[in-house]
Amino acid sequence: MSEQLQKQSQASDEISLKELILKGKDWFAYLWGYKWRILLAGLLGGALGFVYAKYFTKTTYTATVSFTLEQKGSGGAGALGGLASSLGLGDMGGSSSGMFGGENVLHLMKSNRIIHQSLKEPQADLNGDHLLNAYLKNHFEKPLKEKKIKLFPKNLDSLTFSRAQDSLLLLITKNIREGQILAERQDKKTSIINLEVKDANEQWAFLFSKALVKNAIDLYLEIKIGKLLRTEQELIQKKDSIRGLLDGSITTLAYETDLNGHTPLMRHKTNQAKKQIDVEVLRGMYGSIIQNLEMTKIQRAQEEPIIELIDEPILPLAIEKFGKTRGVLIGGFLIGFLLILWLGITRIYHQQNPE
Repeated sequence: MSEQLQKQSQASDEISLKELILKGKDWFAYLWGYKWRILLAGLLGGALGFVYAKYFTKTTYTATVSFTLEQKGSGGAGALGGLASSLGLGDMGGSSSGMFGGENVLHLMKSNRIIHQSLKEPQADLNGDHLLNAYLKNHFEKPLKEKKIKLFPKNLDSLTFSRAQDSLLLLITKNIREGQILAERQDKKTSIINLEVKDANEQWAFLFSKALVKNAIDLYLEIKIGKLLRTEQELIQKKDSIRGLLDGSITTLAYETDLNGHTPLMRHKTNQAKKQIDVEVLRGMYGSIIQNLEMTKIQRAQEEPIIELIDEPILPLAIEKFGKTRGVLIGGFLIGFLLILWLGITRIYHQQNPE
């Protein structure tokens, strides 16, 4: 009984395979009858693909910047607060390393603040103009000709934007962030960060990528060690000021000592005693400031991340373009496939709905 069922199954499989081969031959014969139409459609699609690649696609330039960012271990700074607080320098013990790790520099490069700053900076290669106007000339050529929008003034430092200008700036920022910037770590195990800026204008991509990285790193360092740098500068100013007072007091003390060297009466030596006290007080303050200054430098060295540029963009930039050969192949295949699909659907429809 089982052998009989196996024979029937084999026979059924053979019939199905034969039917499949026959249907395949039938469909091939049917489509072969339209071979010239299919070939013509492929040639037409190839021509359309060629025209599209040549006239309707833009060359894209990619500027790539690579840099490494490594964090140092932060040490305690509680011992720095004593004299600095008494001098009005504020608390020096805070550290931003826990709140602002290296991963956030990726988000900085896509922030509105950094993109705006990079767009607004005057560029020597643009004759003092900024990248914001260059972007408008490259991407908003038609609205500029129709005077629907205007170029921004060259000097944007003190300019208060109107509502329309703010809207335009936000639109440009959105386009850049979503379609023209790619910032990512090269590998999860490394600290190398890659930034890619794409644009149809080679010079704009080159200049904007360099400005973006520079401004992002500057802001990152300001957040990480800006407070320590300002404290260090204030301590240096205090040190120089107290050193001047100390030098003056030492000179006056020496003069009073020489003047009263042969005077037996103590009442004539009061000025000398006062100057001696001034010298001792100023010497103590000067020593404390020097100590705090050195400790601030040590903390800054501990907090300051190591940032090294690995690769900068070099002209000419890498080019990405929809090639003509690619356009011909894709266009020819697509139009030919659509015609074959239409012929197949038409035949099936007529078979199921004979007149």
